[in-house]
Amino acid sequence: MNKNTFTNPENRTLISWLLLSLLAIMWGSSFIIIKKSLDAFTPIQIGTVRILAAGLVFLPWIISSRKQFPKEKTKYFIASGLLGYFLPAFLFAFAGSKINSSLSGTLNSATPLFVLIVGAIFFQQIIKRWQVAGLVLGFAGSVILVLSSSKDGLSLNQLNPYALLIILASLMYGFNVNIVGKHLSGINAVLLSGWTLFSVAVVSAIILFSTDFVSRINTDTLQPLMMLLLLGAINSGIAAIIFNYVLQISSPVFASSVTYLIPVVATLMGFIDGESISFLHYFGMTIILVGVYLINKK
Repeated sequence: MNKNTFTNPENRTLISWLLLSLLAIMWGSSFIIIKKSLDAFTPIQIGTVRILAAGLVFLPWIISSRKQFPKEKTKYFIASGLLGYFLPAFLFAFAGSKINSSLSGTLNSATPLFVLIVGAIFFQQIIKRWQVAGLVLGFAGSVILVLSSSKDGLSLNQLNPYALLIILASLMYGFNVNIVGKHLSGINAVLLSGWTLFSVAVVSAIILFSTDFVSRINTDTLQPLMMLLLLGAINSGIAAIIFNYVLQISSPVFASSVTYLIPVVATLMGFIDGESISFLHYFGMTIILVGVYLINKK
């Protein structure tokens, strides 16, 4: 591809949107894969297999580039690995055992809200007036989704604590995006993804093989295992390269706007799988997306 393809602002914008759409398909389908994998494995096993598989994808690059590793940025790689991959992998797995995959995907759309909040508080980012309105709407939509997790409509008494795990994961993503954007933006996207994931893959392996994971593997669990390995290798590993590249050629808020599209994919996957979605879920989703739109408005 001609070098001008990447330097031309219009082409960079088109590439950014195309890659963002691809990420939405990858990550939007992750929630239903997690749900299916829970039939055979525990949330802890799902989280660790996902990270370990993603880390192994980058092993050849990690070995060949070990002399290029910027040791002075070690703490940022570890922070990114923990906040962007390791901890959210467990939170999504635990949440997926109790709430619909479509709801998980929709709640995750709050990520740009946290990117903006974290950026303003900890990274000296400036928030514009319409972005404040977007934050308020996004928060309101998230509250509606959390409180409408039951079939009884909105109710504090029916608060689903597992929905809060998705909110917590989104907050962690908010920190990760800002950390990468500020401290790791000049690093090759493949190496950035590899070093970040490998920093937590070793710990994941130790945790995984301290469980009954091996004894669970049989002919009945082979398909869920294959889905889980693909989830880690493609939806986490390859997707990490794409996301870090988009982050480098656009902005933290734009890159996090992949969650704009994730709810559409997650909801479609959930609908195909027979999940029931209430009017309040659609209403909350719409409010969040309007909020994210305002946050990204220039």
